[in-house]
Amino acid sequence: MNDNPETPAPAQLFAPAPPPSAPKSPKLGRVAMIMAICVISLSVLASVLQGLFGTTLRTYSTGSSAGFNLHPDQGWFGIQMLLGSVFGIWALTQGIVAVAQNRGRRNGIVAIVLAGAAPIVSLIVWMALGFAFGHHVQG
Repeated sequence: MNDNPETPAPAQLFAPAPPPSAPKSPKLGRVAMIMAICVISLSVLASVLQGLFGTTLRTYSTGSSAGFNLHPDQGWFGIQMLLGSVFGIWALTQGIVAVAQNRGRRNGIVAIVLAGAAPIVSLIVWMALGFAFGHHVQG
């Protein structure tokens, strides 16, 4: 042991651990999930209404083939696509950021899944109801 006060202290081999950071707020993921729930709910509701009341099913038959075409009411369908795309992309992007920054990771994952599934589910609902209840026209 060295009792000399002028002797330097031994060098530290490791840097001290940084202080723990404050937990990040999960609000970003929660808002993304709420937005995604609204997007999928309203998109499916719009598809139900479009399929029941705003779809024309045109069937045709020629000498060599037969088939059908589903035609939605263009105005309402365009509004549904525009609003669904804007808010769906917003929910998807916000969910990805929430997952990447660990700011409500579980809710962000739910937002990603719901926002990604919304257009597919809406299309299936619209097509099924359009076939079943659409205005049938021979063309």
